[in-house]
Amino acid sequence: MKLMSQTASSFENYKIKQSLERLERKRSFNGATCLVSLYMPHGISIPDVTQQLVDERGTAANIKSKQTGKAVIAALSSILTRLKQVRELPDNGLVIFCGMTQSGKVEYFPVTPVQSLSRKMYVCDSRFHTEHLRDQLEVKDQFGLIVIDRESAAFALLRGNHMTFLRKLHSFVPGKHGKGGQSQRRIQRGTEILAKDHLRRVGEAASEIFLEIPDLKGIVVGGPSLAKDNFIRGDFIDFRLRDKIMGSVDTGYTGEQGIRELMEKSGEILKDVRYLEEKKLVQTFMRELGKDTGLVAYGHKEVMKAMELGAVKTLLISEELDVIQTKIVCPHCKYEKQEAVKAREFVDFEEEIIKSNCPECGSSKLSIEDTQDFVEELGKRSNETGAMIEIISIETEEGMILFKSFGGLVAILRYPIREM
Repeated sequence: MKLMSQTASSFENYKIKQSLERLERKRSFNGATCLVSLYMPHGISIPDVTQQLVDERGTAANIKSKQTGKAVIAALSSILTRLKQVRELPDNGLVIFCGMTQSGKVEYFPVTPVQSLSRKMYVCDSRFHTEHLRDQLEVKDQFGLIVIDRESAAFALLRGNHMTFLRKLHSFVPGKHGKGGQSQRRIQRGTEILAKDHLRRVGEAASEIFLEIPDLKGIVVGGPSLAKDNFIRGDFIDFRLRDKIMGSVDTGYTGEQGIRELMEKSGEILKDVRYLEEKKLVQTFMRELGKDTGLVAYGHKEVMKAMELGAVKTLLISEELDVIQTKIVCPHCKYEKQEAVKAREFVDFEEEIIKSNCPECGSSKLSIEDTQDFVEELGKRSNETGAMIEIISIETEEGMILFKSFGGLVAILRYPIREM
């Protein structure tokens, strides 16, 4: 299993996350400390690592619990056998997870990180330690969003495919009035003072929120022209944040609705942010569907037919469509059963099967002989036909529509297929 970077396709990142989640859900066979996590940076001596593992194996023979000791020895022996085949570590190093899990079997998982490992690490625990690999998957860049008018201001944070609404402020600026003469001038002066105070408070709130974020890449400001421009050009925002302003956009709304409008109109400014990419992909599908061009397919049967014909240009898959097809077998009576299970529930499902008896002969030897990840199978078929795969989260309204209204699987086609 190879760990990909943030520049990898959404499909590759999806596969990686799924793999790490499965590793993180695995536990030792009886809560024993027998699952090995081994991190090896590039450049370290493989013979030195081998010797360390041999020493650890010798120590394991002295563990009080013979069952635990045997499990640790089995894991280390499995790693040592495979290390004999490794002549040189990959440029970014190698991570090995191995041990007797709740399945009762010694399982082995090698991972090649996308970023260079900074240090060597050996851990024997009741779980696999994936934290360092998980950190490499995180989207570091974050973007601040501010929408402001004379009456209020709203703040949000955009990171990858996730947007968080943070805060809303209200001003003390009065609405329009009908008085004239000196009263009008007096009220106008007071209004200007309150308007400046509002902009000052917005700047202070921006500092409280965004200066605490170490990976803030930029800020986009939205709102009616006058309020927005006065805020940016005036001395209201900390110079450290002013330098991060990437652009501004005219919006007609404030609050959460204004934040959504700001994101919709910031396509060019935030063109590489995954949140907006996902919205555009689903919007493209819905636009073609609305025009009845015949360039879309939805529903499992139609999409799979289009895949077989090589007509799929882009496949949109909800990240919630994480189904694994399993084959349950009994070695005694040849009982077989196909069952679909959510990937996130697979480890618990596997444990339940192991504890169950065969419904035909009563044997306690039931096991899962074969598994097939539905999304990964779609990935293999896409490679054969040249189709692109995009994994869509449910963080956006469009992502929710894809999952709830279309079953999480749709396709944008290269050409119309009228009869399917």
